[in-house]
Amino acid sequence: MKINRIELKNILQFLGDTVIDVIGDPTGVYIDNLADMARINEHSLDWINPTKENKQVIAERSRACVLLVDDSIVPIRDKVLIVVRNPKMCLAQIGNYFFVERQEAGIHATAVVDRDAIIGENVYIGPYCVIGQATIGDGCIIDSNVRIYGCVKMGNNCHVKAGAVLGGEGFGFEKDAGGNRFHFPQIGDLVIGDDVEIGSNTCIDRGALSDTIIGSHTKINNLCHIAHNNVIGENVEITGCVNLSGGNIIEDNVWISPNSSLRGYIHVGKGAIIGTGAVVTKNIPAGETWVGNPASKMEKK
Repeated sequence: MKINRIELKNILQFLGDTVIDVIGDPTGVYIDNLADMARINEHSLDWINPTKENKQVIAERSRACVLLVDDSIVPIRDKVLIVVRNPKMCLAQIGNYFFVERQEAGIHATAVVDRDAIIGENVYIGPYCVIGQATIGDGCIIDSNVRIYGCVKMGNNCHVKAGAVLGGEGFGFEKDAGGNRFHFPQIGDLVIGDDVEIGSNTCIDRGALSDTIIGSHTKINNLCHIAHNNVIGENVEITGCVNLSGGNIIEDNVWISPNSSLRGYIHVGKGAIIGTGAVVTKNIPAGETWVGNPASKMEKK
């Protein structure tokens, strides 16, 4: 992690109205790292999990000089407490703003971008990317060796990581009278919302006749395959090595665990959870957790 010396007053200014209260004197206090158990020191920023029963003890024992806490923590000598509603979220926001290096906007000299592509403002396109006549929204980051076909319509502030392939042909065939397979036309688009992350070496196919759709704020991990005509809602989390065959409908706020597979043309209801390695062959109602091969509902004990 990049080492920065950040004065606490700058952090408080960044958090703004998110801060409910500041307990302790922030004058002259600075941090240079986010707390990690192996490296925590007096200049760390730590957060205290509000759900822990012994959170006051955890706060008192932390070696960090600044703690992000909820309003149940009482003052601690020689520590500055920043009282917020969601300490972990604030830690993430501070980390992304002050400690994560940002790519400067621009197109790398080795990237190939179609002259008719529509590229938004403040976009970074990395080395050896190939971009067709696609639309890429403002603030997007396209890491190295990404292939984006012309059928892709990407929203704002998306991050596509190295080696991903977006908008390639789907896998669809029909048999002729002699039993030979011929390719079914794949002429739909791939439509991606805002603030979507797509992991390294993930492939998302365009639609066949209609579109493949990825909703805003959805996060897709590395080495996933999303076939043609999947319609994925908002705030869906798809973890590593997941395979979605064609035509699934995944509603908002679904969690799909690593190495899971969906057969195709499956409907997964809002807020459902699919367990690690599950093979899903049936529709999953909203809010349920399904596990196993073949997957079935996990009953609460």
